[in-house]
Amino acid sequence: MTKQNTLQARLARSLDQQNKNESKTHKATPAALHQASAQNCQRLSISLFQTDMAKLDGIRAFIQSNGKRISASQAIKLALRTAPISTELLTAMDEITKEDGRGKR
Repeated sequence: MTKQNTLQARLARSLDQQNKNESKTHKATPAALHQASAQNCQRLSISLFQTDMAKLDGIRAFIQSNGKRISASQAIKLALRTAPISTELLTAMDEITKEDGRGKR
């Protein structure tokens, strides 16, 4: 085999491997890649207890039973946007403070 044939064979193998790798990766459509601008949202990091996770799983399961799949982030947003502003929040906050142990002393 000449150098040219060896180089062509290596290039062909490399291209085959690259094509296989590309076919395995799923490319998202531009609509799915919509990202909110920094002006529209704020990124947060939260810690959730077991009871919180159970409630979150319940929200996600309910939505999924109605034909839609949502992420944990979407479920949290859903809970926040539908939570009634009432004195029940004060009771829930007391429970969270006791569980969390980081409330004002």
